[in-house]
Amino acid sequence: MRLLDLQTNGLAIGLASRLDSAKAINITKDLSNFLLEKKIKAFPESRIANILGLPGKSLHEMTADQVPAIACVGGDGTILRVAQKLPFKNPPAILGVNVGAVGFLAEFDVNTRESFNHLVSANLIEERCIRLSCHVDAQDHFPPALNEILVITSRPSKALSITVSVDKQVFSTGYVDGVIVSTPTGSTAYSLSAGGALVAPELEAVQLVPVSPFVRTGFKPLLLPSSSTIEIELLRPKLNAIVAIDGQNEYTINSAVTKRITIRKSPSGISFLRTQASKTSFFSRLNKKLLPGAKFPLPKHDQPEE
Repeated sequence: MRLLDLQTNGLAIGLASRLDSAKAINITKDLSNFLLEKKIKAFPESRIANILGLPGKSLHEMTADQVPAIACVGGDGTILRVAQKLPFKNPPAILGVNVGAVGFLAEFDVNTRESFNHLVSANLIEERCIRLSCHVDAQDHFPPALNEILVITSRPSKALSITVSVDKQVFSTGYVDGVIVSTPTGSTAYSLSAGGALVAPELEAVQLVPVSPFVRTGFKPLLLPSSSTIEIELLRPKLNAIVAIDGQNEYTINSAVTKRITIRKSPSGISFLRTQASKTSFFSRLNKKLLPGAKFPLPKHDQPEE
C-alpha cells in the first residue's frame, strides 16, 4: 500500500460534491477555502467549479499524475458516480467525505475546521480495489463496476430463466429474479441485502448472489477468485433483462437477440484513501455504520439465567 501525504508541496486535490444537498455544497466550499489556505491546490469537478469560484476540470480529465486524490463530499452514491466518471486509466485515489445517510465507503465525517485539519494531517494509506467489466455478446460498452453488476428481470412479476457458468463450467440453471456479481467493495451493499457474505477488501474475490431464486433452483451464493469468467445465459427470449452498473446506469438487454452476458475482473481498478491499515479501517467502519451491534450494544455483565 502507498502512503500519501496531502500536505506535500505542489500536491493537487480534486473536489466533487453532491449537488442536490446544500450541506454537501457548503462543506465543499469550506473545504476548498481550507485547502487554499494550506497552499494545497484544489481542482473542483466542472459542475461545481462556478459555485466555488475556481477553474474546474471534467472528472474524466483528472488523472492521478495531475490530481493524485479527489475528495468526494456526499454519500456512497456520490462516490460511485465519481468512480464511474474518472478516467479508465490511472484514476486518482478517492477520499470519501460523508454527508449521506450511511456513507460506508467514506473515510471521514467532516463538518468542522478541526476535522479538516485531521483530514489533511492524517497518514493516508491507499487501498486498492478491483472493479468488474461487463460484455454483452462480446460487445464492451459498459462502465466498470466498483460495487456490483446486477442482471435482473425487466418485469418484476416474471422471473428470468438463466444458466450461470464459471470458466465454461455450468454452476446453476433455474429461475431467479436476478443475479448480483459483486466485488469485495460491493459485498457491503446490495449483495449483503440479498444474502451474500461480507468480504474483506484485501481479498481479491468476486461473489455471485442470486436475487429471489425459485425454491427448486439450486443457486446459492458463491465466492470465486477474481480471475474467474462468469457467463449468464438468458433462456427466455420473450423476457428482457436489465443490466445495472453500481445502481448508476441501467441497460435493457433484448433477450431475443442477446444470449450471453459475460462478467470478469476489469483491467481498471480504483483506490480509496484510508487513515490506517485497511483491515482495521474496514472493521471499524463495519461496526460504526453497518453491523447492528454498533447501535444495539449488549449489556455489560450479561449472564444467562441459572
